[in-house]
Amino acid sequence: MKGVVFDFALPRSALPYLATKALGNYVPSLGYGPGSVLRLREVSEPSLPGPRWIKVKPVLSGVCGTDMGAIFFKTSPALTPFNTFPSVLGHETVGVVTEVGEGVRSLKKGQRVTIDPFFSCEARGVASHCPACREGLHCLCRHSADTTVIPPGMLLGFCRGLPGAWSERITVHETMAIPLSDEISDELGVMMEPLAVGLHAVLRRPPSAGDHVLVIGGGMIAYTVIAALRLLGNDCRITHYSLLPHQREMALRMGADQAFIDRGELEAHVLSLPVTSKYKPIIGPHVYTGGFDGVFDCIGSPKSLDDALRFTRERGFVTVVGLSGEIRKLDLSFIWMKELSIIGTVGYGREDWKGRSLSTYQLLLELLSQGTNLPLEELITHEFSLDRYREAIAANVHRGRYESIKTVFRI
Repeated sequence: MKGVVFDFALPRSALPYLATKALGNYVPSLGYGPGSVLRLREVSEPSLPGPRWIKVKPVLSGVCGTDMGAIFFKTSPALTPFNTFPSVLGHETVGVVTEVGEGVRSLKKGQRVTIDPFFSCEARGVASHCPACREGLHCLCRHSADTTVIPPGMLLGFCRGLPGAWSERITVHETMAIPLSDEISDELGVMMEPLAVGLHAVLRRPPSAGDHVLVIGGGMIAYTVIAALRLLGNDCRITHYSLLPHQREMALRMGADQAFIDRGELEAHVLSLPVTSKYKPIIGPHVYTGGFDGVFDCIGSPKSLDDALRFTRERGFVTVVGLSGEIRKLDLSFIWMKELSIIGTVGYGREDWKGRSLSTYQLLLELLSQGTNLPLEELITHEFSLDRYREAIAANVHRGRYESIKTVFRI
């Protein structure tokens, strides 16, 4: 079968690694073109690792910022114990079950499913589940670096021997497959994973009624955070900050109250918030007293984190949703000076919602079943076949040229 393989291994991959790290910002094709470690090639169809595993044929599979971080070597080296390569990338997908193991009871062939791609203790066959998995926080599983019935790896697409969703077949544990009703389209089904990320991020620290919140970023996760705030019925004022006109327009369609791409307009808006002032230090950008009650940073870059810290009021919160790697120069004075709460969020898990405890995916499906006027399916702006994977990557690099938000493969 065909799969887009990230074939990274040192020292063999030293030259493309060094070239992409040094020049990737100027010549992005170093990360995905000829000479890179990314290839479309024939790979062996996976077998079922155990009796409770299933095989799924992907129909649509998404390109995620996590995939992009790997391709351009922007992920922190601290995460290397929790990934094994070579591997077929891709963890966002909707597909059809084609094979079930003899121990599978909750699924059947022909069923349409989306995938929760994180490997839990149960999927790994660990008899005594770790504390995180016992609490339903499988994205924080303490055994993700262990060799069990599968190699080390936090999630599908980053685990050697278990092809990710940029391929024609995947195998997952039955607990990772989430059946979809006919009311959920394939287009919505492939976005269930990033929508769950946004929902979990909001529920880590929900804004209070009347709060002013800022969402930073023009990628998919920023829009899932805005959508989650609206799906939850959160009565807050949402400001969105990005760089491109089509990103601003999508934010407004997803439910933002105002959206800015001009830095000066954003700073003017910050000063319109209650009892907010700005000051010029001896060197460097302006600093603020007052500001937003909370900020969701959906990029995780030095610049976006700096903005988040500067624009948050005293005792406000900053939720780091974007995958930030090593930040070598970042002024952390504001955390101390303003007594900020910095909140990390990864994936999804169990949520406390209106007196109930349920998985993020369960809650998401319930919220969607109640109906929404948000144009969620329009977040998908581009669709490619696997053999056009280089163009799919380019559409994520050159967002202004392509006017892209969510890119998917039709397989």
